[in-house]
Amino acid sequence: MDGEHGPFNVPDFWRPSAFSISDAPEQTLFNDTRFGEHDALCSHMKTFTHGQTELPLIDHHLDTELRLPDLDNFQFGKLDDLHVNQEPDKASTVDLQTCTTSQSDELDDLWKFDLTRPVERPSLRTWEAFAHQDHSESPISYLSDAGPRAFDALQPDDTDVLQSAFALKCLALLGLGRSSTLFQWKKEDKTFVSSLDNVRLSGLSSTAFDSLVQQLTAAGCASVDLRHFVQSSYTTKNPLAARVALATTVQAVLEALDQNLSDQVLTATSFLQLLTCFETPTILLTEMRELISTTAAASTDTAFLSACHETIHQFTNACSPFQSLHAEILKQVSLPWLQVICQKTGLTHHQFDLPAQDDVFERSAHISAEDNAQITEVMAGIAVLKDAAPDHPILAPASWGVDSPDLEASHTCLHFDRIVEKANKYQQDLLLAITRYSRGDSKPLDVNPQQQPDHLTSEQLPWSLDDDQQTYFEDVGTRFAELPANKADTSGIRFLTTEMLEAENIQETSALDLRHLSKTTLHHLTPYLRVRSRLLNGVLLRLLFRQFSLRDHLTLNHSFHLLGNGLFVQRLTTALFTSETNARGLRLDNRSKQWPPASSELRLGLMGVLSEAYGSNDIPGNLSFAIRELSDAEIEKCLDANSIHALDFLRLRYEAPTPLNVILDDKAMAKYDDCFRVLLGMLRMLHFVTLLRSTAQQKHSSPASQAFAHEAWSCVSGLASYFFDIGVGGPWTEFQRTLNTIEADLALEDEEGSFGQRVTFGISHLRNRHSDMLDTIRSRLFLRSRHDKLRSYIEDIFSLVLSVQMNTHLELMLWRQRDELRDLIKEFKSSLNELTRKIGKKKEMSQQDRDDVFAVEVLNFRLGGD
Repeated sequence: MDGEHGPFNVPDFWRPSAFSISDAPEQTLFNDTRFGEHDALCSHMKTFTHGQTELPLIDHHLDTELRLPDLDNFQFGKLDDLHVNQEPDKASTVDLQTCTTSQSDELDDLWKFDLTRPVERPSLRTWEAFAHQDHSESPISYLSDAGPRAFDALQPDDTDVLQSAFALKCLALLGLGRSSTLFQWKKEDKTFVSSLDNVRLSGLSSTAFDSLVQQLTAAGCASVDLRHFVQSSYTTKNPLAARVALATTVQAVLEALDQNLSDQVLTATSFLQLLTCFETPTILLTEMRELISTTAAASTDTAFLSACHETIHQFTNACSPFQSLHAEILKQVSLPWLQVICQKTGLTHHQFDLPAQDDVFERSAHISAEDNAQITEVMAGIAVLKDAAPDHPILAPASWGVDSPDLEASHTCLHFDRIVEKANKYQQDLLLAITRYSRGDSKPLDVNPQQQPDHLTSEQLPWSLDDDQQTYFEDVGTRFAELPANKADTSGIRFLTTEMLEAENIQETSALDLRHLSKTTLHHLTPYLRVRSRLLNGVLLRLLFRQFSLRDHLTLNHSFHLLGNGLFVQRLTTALFTSETNARGLRLDNRSKQWPPASSELRLGLMGVLSEAYGSNDIPGNLSFAIRELSDAEIEKCLDANSIHALDFLRLRYEAPTPLNVILDDKAMAKYDDCFRVLLGMLRMLHFVTLLRSTAQQKHSSPASQAFAHEAWSCVSGLASYFFDIGVGGPWTEFQRTLNTIEADLALEDEEGSFGQRVTFGISHLRNRHSDMLDTIRSRLFLRSRHDKLRSYIEDIFSLVLSVQMNTHLELMLWRQRDELRDLIKEFKSSLNELTRKIGKKKEMSQQDRDDVFAVEVLNFRLGGD
């Protein structure tokens, strides 16, 4: 066996066996039968006689020679016993007549058959029998044929043999996770410990018995851990809703296992039968135990559900035999979370007694980013619609005859088409209700008072109560009249568990199951969420544009915050910078002391500016001037009237009404305020260089003052034209095109009778576009952190211009200041070019990068560059 060729290598495979019979004609097992051509072979052959008929050699005359015998005269003959030394030439003829007579005699004596006569065993042919005529087979004996006692006799004497029936029952209890005489549960070690040492089962070695105990201990420990999880989940003070739901399903699985296994394992007659009973349940217990382990660290329902979804998805990818059961478990565990989603999105109007789900939209594996954004948008839209139109059909579809959607909690893709059909029917019903609401029709249905819970009144109570006591007992009566909330139906869990445990070949059948879990838990809710999102977006956009005049409020902020109203710019310039003593204003140009002004002076100076520019005292959003909250460093800068920051304390206060505050929220208004602060400083600089220019154009002005005034006017006017035309005008015009397109599409939908077909986005998209517009303006006004260096150069230029005094006695100083101004402008241009060089080194340019390149090119041209 250990030779050159190895134990399984046959050097000469075609060599005849040593026990084979020679191929010589006289030593073959059968008579010589030769087939060949009629001309080449002998003319006659030994014949097999049948009466007077001879069977000639088979040749090419098959059509005449091969014919059936005469059935009327044909009789079977008796074949001689096969013997090794029988010569083939001495083939005896068969007397068929004798055989027939013998068989007839045996049939006649059938009822006289002696059953007590020993039956002769058939002769078994072996290779040794062929080689040796007198060979006799010797019986083969194995140790296991002698029974377990012989096997036990050969085992070491230091082990005790247990009684089979007693040991099997203890082992069965061990697999079920229960203590017995032989195996006790140790709480400290969290495992089962044997009560006796050096014991084994009859017919098994110590190693085999230990392996048997180890396998059953794993199943028993898993059962104990699962029961402990169920108990601890119910006794926790503030348990997670998802954890309680999982505990309910685990309890149902354990009950089904106990019911299915108890009768089988306790009546097992062998350890192999016992192991077979626990083979499939051990897989299920192990997977359930892993599911409990992976969700143990979760502190929120969303995190718990995410971990549960990931684990079950791993089981599915590993072709677990319990895929259908895991899908049902995930359905039950997701139920509390799904109820919260349905409540918040308006898919159901049933009120469930559920804990607060503040983390319901926390990023996790069981919900995609797209679904998260869609649910958030629907929730925000419902909140807006409740304030704008609380009786709208989307908020109360039942009162308009729209049935609540039948939410099938199916985690497979098999019935998704059916869900889509129901969602389309739900959409048609809602569209019909919205149309009737738009026409001003009344509600066709009211809430059925019989469906409302009966409240106890004071007349129904046998004693007189005060208001608080009456309210308390009314609530108590209501609670007793209602059905228990969150009734968990675990019948499906028990049925699936029992069905899979009783199924045969569960591994093979489950491997072919293609009903994998969907990628997200919201798979069956997605069609309904899309319907509500699309319809809700259409309703809200129509309300914002038509009922609440969104464009008027946007235009208002552009006119005042972004200085888009020419009349407002003129009135504000006069109120802030006028030098006339008899005019009403702050006269900033002539103020070197007592700055900033008092609040009363500020109100008088700015009185009527907004109302005159708007054309009415009733300004939307209560638009008014106010004082900006500044830090100590910023307040210090405001104290200098000749500083560019002298007016940083002044701001516009605007409060967007509901529901426009969804678009014009606090973040958007903060961006408007940043732009107003910069543009107000630019407005002051334009006024100042205009005064310098008018002074330099007088006859007695010096060439130095004229040169400086021209240089300052060119720089400031170039920056101002860029700020107002490119910085504000460009993004605002593009945003207006977007609004025009939305309103045109809404009008086309109304004409076509469609809803949510052309305009498929909602208020969140509109809010983002508005925010992007403001971000672009802030970027072009150099208000981002990446523009700190540019903004510093602009402040230095403005500070230098504001510090100049147009005095003929200081002509030399004016020339030096003119040169200094030119140097600052060159450094500013160099910083612009440096910004574009940095952007050019990037492999991919973002929208902000492209916007910066465009701004640099335009500003260089406005400042007289290339």
